[in-house]
Amino acid sequence: MQWNLIRLRKERKCTQEDLANLLNISTEGYRLKEIGKHQFKNDEMFIIADFFNENIGDIFLPTKYTNRKQKA
Repeated sequence: MQWNLIRLRKERKCTQEDLANLLNISTEGYRLKEIGKHQFKNDEMFIIADFFNENIGDIFLPTKYTNRKQKA
């Protein structure tokens, strides 16, 4: 499941239908992607990140994978 996306969508008071329309896909198609039954396409991830003005990695990377600087 795309927990970061779900959280962000709800915080911004957007519905699944709103984002489905943004991506020009059906609401059911969007729902299946959000719950992890299907994967988002790369261009869809960029569209969503741009819409929310967020870093794509902050939305779609699993929380256990963070963008940290490695120690030398």
